[in-house]
Amino acid sequence: MSPGLTDYGLLLVSFFVPFLLLVLGFPSYLKLLTSMGRVSNDAHKSPPTKVVEPAGPMIFLGALVGESLVAVGFHSWVPVAIMLGTGVAFIVGLYDDLYVLGGKTKPLLLVLAGIAFVGLVAFKSNLYQPVLTFPILGDTSPHFTIYTILAIAAFPVVTNAFNMMDSFNGEISWFTLLTSLALLLGLVLRELFTTGYSLARVASALPLVATAGAFLIFNRYPSKAFDGDSGSLTFGAMFAALAITGGVEIAAMIAIVPAILNSFYTLSSVRGFVERRKMPTRPTYIGKDGLLNASTEKDAPNTLIRLILLAGPLSERDLVKDIIYLTVVTCIFSAVISVLTWVF
Repeated sequence: MSPGLTDYGLLLVSFFVPFLLLVLGFPSYLKLLTSMGRVSNDAHKSPPTKVVEPAGPMIFLGALVGESLVAVGFHSWVPVAIMLGTGVAFIVGLYDDLYVLGGKTKPLLLVLAGIAFVGLVAFKSNLYQPVLTFPILGDTSPHFTIYTILAIAAFPVVTNAFNMMDSFNGEISWFTLLTSLALLLGLVLRELFTTGYSLARVASALPLVATAGAFLIFNRYPSKAFDGDSGSLTFGAMFAALAITGGVEIAAMIAIVPAILNSFYTLSSVRGFVERRKMPTRPTYIGKDGLLNASTEKDAPNTLIRLILLAGPLSERDLVKDIIYLTVVTCIFSAVISVLTWVF
């Protein structure tokens, strides 16, 4: 049955309510955090400036309200599963914002987000299909056990990848917005070109797009707010859960290739999970001209940012633009994968 006016109305509500909640609520929330002394140094400014942090609780609130509207409006358990996994990731991130978790402890705790997410399948078995769909080749054979293990593992992997893309003004908000739009395209195409697919899965992606877009207003250069680990882990957990419930895992993975590469470079160079605030050296430094330079220290982590800066120093604004351009390219590839998978 094709969507009706009520369905389109619910889609609009699922986007605009969380978007307006954040846009209108952030100024008061940031004033509250400022009065509480919740500010941190923007280390990539010379001299360092003070920025309010963490905005994660407000981001999570917007996502929770949006997904709740989808759950009620479409009578679906999909957004419930999404917020179960996201809620655990948010709690882990908020604790890290307040007390700082170890580099190895945080990934282990984020496994719990995956367990909470797949745990609901015991009661609602149709939340996701235990198959991967490749363009042209089609579906793999269904295997519930293997797929469930991969689904659980996806949460610490994806959330940490998003977390590592949260270093510069506007970086995480632009990255989340662009990749969530690529994810949304895959969900829409699957809804249009397959039978028996739920519109609720499309609607569930709209709160992620809305919260990322609203946060961008306050996070873009020069940032008025940082999301903190509670925000970046919320974004990452929602993205992972949406990809799994929507069955668009391949296109989603292509979209976040910059984050995957960044994680791989960083973890391989520091030989494991190390809390970034406890790394002995930084991958970049600010020159006398105020531009960012790649660190020449041997033990500096090989982040994607450092590799970009090896070509020459850049301002923070131009550096983030390069990250945006790279993300746009991978999102275009993701869109091509979605078209090849669901249209042809």
